[in-house]
Order: sequence, then C-alpha cells, then structure tokens
Amino acid sequence: MSLKLKIRLSVFLLLLLLLGLGGYAFFTINYLEKGAHGIEQHDFNMARTTVLAFLGAGTAVGITMMVRLPRIVVRPLRRLSVDMERVTGPGPATRVAVGRRDEVGTIAAAVNRVLSQAQDERRITLAELFTERNRMESLVKSLDEGLLLLDEQRTIVLANPVACDLLGLPQQQLLGKSADAVAATNELLRDLLVPLAQANLAGDAVPDPIFTFPHKGDAPHYQLSISPIETLDHANKRTPAGHIFCLRNVSDFKKLDEVKSTFLATISHELKTPLASIKLSLMLLQNPRTSDTERQTLAAGIGEETQRLLQMVGQLIEVSRLDAGAGIKLNVQPVRLAEVIGYATQTVQPQLQDKQIQLDVQLPDTLPSAQGDVEKTTWVLINLLSNAIRYSPPGAPLVIRAMQWGEMVRVSVEDCGPGIPVEFHKRIFQRFAGVPGQGGQGSSGLGLSISREFIDAQAGKLWVESQPGMGSRFLFTLPVA
Repeated sequence: MSLKLKIRLSVFLLLLLLLGLGGYAFFTINYLEKGAHGIEQHDFNMARTTVLAFLGAGTAVGITMMVRLPRIVVRPLRRLSVDMERVTGPGPATRVAVGRRDEVGTIAAAVNRVLSQAQDERRITLAELFTERNRMESLVKSLDEGLLLLDEQRTIVLANPVACDLLGLPQQQLLGKSADAVAATNELLRDLLVPLAQANLAGDAVPDPIFTFPHKGDAPHYQLSISPIETLDHANKRTPAGHIFCLRNVSDFKKLDEVKSTFLATISHELKTPLASIKLSLMLLQNPRTSDTERQTLAAGIGEETQRLLQMVGQLIEVSRLDAGAGIKLNVQPVRLAEVIGYATQTVQPQLQDKQIQLDVQLPDTLPSAQGDVEKTTWVLINLLSNAIRYSPPGAPLVIRAMQWGEMVRVSVEDCGPGIPVEFHKRIFQRFAGVPGQGGQGSSGLGLSISREFIDAQAGKLWVESQPGMGSRFLFTLPVA
C-alpha cells in the first residue's frame, strides 16, 4: 500500500466518524424539534451513549493518527537516510534497501540506479587510473636514470630501481622515510642533498654536479639535476610541492672526454716525433761535413717520416669527411688481390726489416678476383699489416692468407702479438679506442674504424678473432667479381 493511500484512508476514517457523529446529532435534534413525546430514560441513555461512543472513537482515531501518521511518513524516510549514510560511508554497502513499493521505495530504487551508474563510472575511472599508474610505474622502472621524488616535507615518495641500486638501499627503506633521516646513515644520499641546500637547481647558471658511484663498475659517473615541483592551490596560486632528483649516466661522455684527451696527447706526440726527426735530418743535411751517402740516407729518412705524417693527416681528413656526411667515394671494379697484397707488403717492407719479422703470404692459384676499390682495399691491408707489425715481437712470423669463402673472398692477417680480450673485440673498431695495457705506439686509434667503414662500403665485413697471449687474426671479406 502506498504512503499516499495510507494517509487518505486515515483521513477518510476520521472524517467518516465525524460525519457519523454529526449526522446522528442532526437527526436527534430534528426528531426533538418535531415534538417528540414520551422520551424515555432508556432512549435518552442510548442516545447519550451513542454520542459518547462516536466522540470516543473520533478521539481515539485522532490520537492514533496524530501518533502513527508521522511515524508512517517519517520512518521510511529515516530508514532511507540511514541507508544513504551507510552507502556513502567507508563500508562495503553499495545499495539502499527497498522495503515496500511506495513512494519511498520508488525513491530508493531511483537512488540505487544512480548509485549503480556511479559505481560503473567509478570502475571505469579506477581502471583508467590503474592503467595510467601501471604505465607510469613501468616508465619509471624502465628508465636508465635514477629518480628520487621528495615532497614539501622532504619525505621520499618515489624511488625507481636505478636510484635504489645507486644508493645501495632497497625500496622499502626509502619510501615514506624522511630524506634527512636516511641521509644520516647513507653517505651517498647525504651528498646528493648538498646541492639542494645550496639551491643548485636545474636551469640555473651553476653546472650540475657529477657524482661517482664506485660500485657501478665501468659506468660510475652520474650527473645530478634537481627540479622543483609546484602545484595549484584553491586560489589558483603556485605552491611548492617538493623536488625531483634525476641522476643521469654520463659515463660515456666522461670516457669520450678521456679518449679525446688521450687522442690529442697521442697525435701530438706522433706529430712531434717525425717533425723532430725531419728537423734533425735537415740540420745534418745543412752540415758541410755530411757525405753524399749520408745525405741520401737522411733524405730517405725524411721521406719516410713525411709519408708517416701524410698517413696520419690522411686519417684525420677521412674522419672529418665521414663526420661531415660526405660519404666514401668508391671506384668499384674487379680487383686482383695478389696485386693488392704485393703492393701492401712492399709498402710495409721497411717496417718488416726493422723488426726482422718473417712474412708468409699464402695465396691459392685459383683465387678469383674480388669486386671492390683497389685504393681503399690496399689502404685497409696496409693498416692491418702496420698494426700487426707494431704489436708483434721482433723476429715473429706474420701470415697473410687469402681464399674463396662462398660468394666472398676472405683475406686474413695473423700475428703473434699479445692478443685482444673478447670484451674489446667490438671496442677496437670505434674511433680513438684501444686496448688497456697495450701501448699502441704510433697508433692514433682511427685506422681500424676507417678500415671497417671502407670494407662496409664495399659490401664486405671486417672483424677480429683473438685471445690474450695467442696473437690476433684480422679478417675482411669482399664479394667475388
């Protein structure tokens, strides 16, 4: 029964009692007005009893309606209010109870529909938030930079795995902890907080500091940048919300600086040595006591030193051309490797004789011609032979082999030098690179890099096979003509 019908029935019952009492009184008065005679005491008592009954019933119904009707109206509303508070609270309730099919029940059903829609929207919003959070966590974890996020109270609220590894602390000992409290027992974090105290933030004129983490092995150098975080308050004003620390690995740049410094020192020394030799030879040539035979020897020495200077300058020019994007100009044609090897060995003959190295050239009679550039291929072979002679001990054998290798022709240069560890097989083909512990006298660190680019441009391949103490074998291939 609806609430409206209950109120109508209650009012109708009270009205019916009042109308009955009034009608009875009206008929009684009308009867007396017509001159009723002989009213007995019994009839009078009955009339009085009837009126009193109507009055009592009306009073009882009125009092009952006065007490019950507000309860009937307010109780479901109060129950709906309690259910709404329970739903909006932190508990697990998500719907209000629908007691009866009255007006309050209709409101409760409408509220449930609204709550259901809100729940659906909340699930969608939560799913989007979880997706974004997982995406951000994956992004932060996959960064190769260390990230530390401090709020305005200097509490650590974010630390990615790289930062934890650099600080040597697990994430559980960082998140939610005060940075000052952690820094009291962690010297690395204490050093990282010093630029913050000095207001050395990213974007200012002061260069960002570089910290060294010895336990990182070959990549110990990290540059710290500190960026402030700001949020908007209710008045749409920017307020500080903390700082983010970013540790970027700059070990490669430090190595590049060291390599460049080493290269400048090496090239300066290598340029100074032949220049000093040429200067001394010129002084001896100007001496009138120098014989003609000695003059010829000095002139030959000047020519060799000049050729050495031209070779180093040529390497620098090739590197500058490649860096400028000029590319490699090739004159590709069928190449007889026997002629290339003969010219290369003739060029390095003075070096072979100086160290008394025994050269062994192994060429099959059926070796096909290769498709390539004669000048560039000869340059590569001369560079490989010069390196092999440089690192070979005096009197050691040096072997040059050439053979057909499927659709390619393979040439190898084998020496008996100190060998190259496996971890440096790729590095030696980089510019200015070298093997630690090996002097590399007379080497600018550019020859192998240029050689590989020359061979790659001819659709070939250049690589090394070597182990420490067992010599080295450099190999390159060219397509069969």
